[in-house]
Amino acid sequence: MPTLVALASVPAAAAAQTDPRPAIVELSLAGRPRPALLRAESALASEPGRARALGIDLLRADLLARLGRERDATEAYAQALTSPSGLGPWARLRLAVLQERLGHPEVAAGLVTNLLAEGAPDGLLRPALALFAQSIERGGDCRLLGGVAAGRITGDLRRKWDLVRADCLLRLGSAVEASRLLRTLLEADSRDALALDIAARLEARVAAPDPALARRLGMAAFHHREFDKALRLLPDTPLALRLDAERADIAYARARALYWTGKYDEAAAAFDDLARRTPTATQRADSLCQAGRSLELTGRVAEALSRFRRAWEADPGGDWAPSALLGALRIEVALGEGEAARGSLARLARTPGAAGATARGALFLAVSDLQRGLFARVAETLSVAERSGEVAAEELAYWRGRLAEAVGDDEGAVERYVEVLRRRPFHPLAEAARRRLAAPGLASMARKVGLAAAGVGDPGNLQKAALLLGDTDAIGRQARLRALARLRDRRDSAAWLDWTPVPVAEWPLWSAAPTRPEDLLAGLGLFSDAGDAAIRHFPASDLRLAFSGAAALATDELATRRSLARAEALFERRPRSVPFEWVDPKLLRLLYPFPWAPLIRAQASAFRSDPTLLAAILREESRFDPAALSPAGARGLAQFTLQTAQRLARQTRLTDQVSARDLHDPALAIPLGAAYLAELGRRFPRAPAVAIAAYNAGEDQAALWRRHCVTSEPEEYLAKIGYGETKAYVIRVLESQAIYQALYGGG
Repeated sequence: MPTLVALASVPAAAAAQTDPRPAIVELSLAGRPRPALLRAESALASEPGRARALGIDLLRADLLARLGRERDATEAYAQALTSPSGLGPWARLRLAVLQERLGHPEVAAGLVTNLLAEGAPDGLLRPALALFAQSIERGGDCRLLGGVAAGRITGDLRRKWDLVRADCLLRLGSAVEASRLLRTLLEADSRDALALDIAARLEARVAAPDPALARRLGMAAFHHREFDKALRLLPDTPLALRLDAERADIAYARARALYWTGKYDEAAAAFDDLARRTPTATQRADSLCQAGRSLELTGRVAEALSRFRRAWEADPGGDWAPSALLGALRIEVALGEGEAARGSLARLARTPGAAGATARGALFLAVSDLQRGLFARVAETLSVAERSGEVAAEELAYWRGRLAEAVGDDEGAVERYVEVLRRRPFHPLAEAARRRLAAPGLASMARKVGLAAAGVGDPGNLQKAALLLGDTDAIGRQARLRALARLRDRRDSAAWLDWTPVPVAEWPLWSAAPTRPEDLLAGLGLFSDAGDAAIRHFPASDLRLAFSGAAALATDELATRRSLARAEALFERRPRSVPFEWVDPKLLRLLYPFPWAPLIRAQASAFRSDPTLLAAILREESRFDPAALSPAGARGLAQFTLQTAQRLARQTRLTDQVSARDLHDPALAIPLGAAYLAELGRRFPRAPAVAIAAYNAGEDQAALWRRHCVTSEPEEYLAKIGYGETKAYVIRVLESQAIYQALYGGG
């Protein structure tokens, strides 16, 4: 690219002295587009050749669009199409986006066609094709398809392209050919994101689908969690001694759909029938496990226990053995069959690949005994959990602290609780440990241990003293300040305690010779488009600069996912000697960002939910990525399936119609998230851990885990959550919420 070669020949010192970009980018990143625009226009007027070679004409168009000057922005993007910077493709795509937003889909489609025909850069291919499909759907000219060489369009993009072709065939009256293409696409994959759109088009065209098509449509609905529709479309499998693979899949999908629609008795019967007819031990064990779960949710616990035991007997060393044994153990504990539960735990510990289930089972049993005052074997059972290698150290420390406290070992309890605080200070068990340390039974011992630690003087003991005594105590406050002073004397620690971003004008980026268009985009502060250049110019070897790059990325809400990922990678470098809670809050805000904060706060207030909990949910569900799409078809910031979103939208009167595409819009996803949290809060009042579990695993399942609890303590509930994924999710959300409250204020 000639322009990049010419720029590379400019001496670095001279380029830095004359480069207008730092001042413009600094203003733009600071949220001051108007003065940034004035600077950009001044640069283009005073030195037009160099300014255009740097891409400032594209940046000017972006600033005009940000200011709402759409007519001026349209003209500016058009001028930037022939920019000597080589950023014309980016200008063309932006112009197309603007035209589509202004209600000119035919113009947008034409612009994207030209972009694709000219060979869009790899980074633009996906958004260009998505915009082309949207423009065609809204009225763009289907004849434009003929102007695009589809050779570069492969993989999932090819499926998107073929869906556009099918839409155009329908519009042109070639319904038979369109239906044939749509059926081919659905047969190829009924699980991916496009399957839902493909199925919707087929359903609109075919009033009475033939059995084969009905099965395909039903499986697509099942995979995308539209369970009511799946039940309408998937046939009941005729009774037979055996099922072939396809019929077994359909029967299993129907049974799961019954389960997820709350028809637990019917689901249990369907799984029992499936267990009798499936050809393999693994499938029998799976079906019996699912029958057990269904029966447990109906309260038929003795029958559920029978199914779990039969599932293990069907395939003792198979994939479903851990789930079967864990299911049996839970019910055995609930029924007071302690020795049977210990037998199930022993079998779990011997089962290959059952470490996670062993850990959850051992904790379930130990915590149940502890809460019932049966202390004799709690330590032994906690050791089983520890040997599994799947229990977090802070969780073991907490429950060992509870045991020590129960048997009168106050000092041992204090030491265990301090371990929890040091490991993960915002963990929900850390909050529980703080409450217990402050309670009358332990407060005096906590102070005694804290004073002793303050007298030792090394940073570890000083932190311990600060944790136990707190800032309201003069000795505790002094201990924290002394520890911080010692950490600041160490170069590897100081950078984490007091961080200031590298000033924009001092970024090495300005003196680096651009070798690719992405380098120029990074130099314009357009980090969302800059690909890996946004990382390369802010290397992790220079921690201060690297975090400065992450902070620059974070100024664009749509780039939050990338900024957060960068912060997470950098936090892996944090020295163990630096307590997490003492890290500079500016760095913590990069790890726990709050994009769309005004909208989140407003919608949380409107639905009477907690904004910090909503922010934590969005962080853990999607990493604040509006484009997020799960394998199960959950979409957008709040990761809703279409069926759930449509129900919530109707109930709350947010909107009458919700499409899959709408779920990727923060303006809808955030209100829906706030509404759902409010709904869960009403069902599970004063029990946020249960509500969060319900968000992840379903309300009935969350309620079942609560029924296993002896007390109402949230820490016991964490130990009783049966799914490892859900337990980790609940802990992450509660931890994130505590951090959001500390960084941004409470709800």
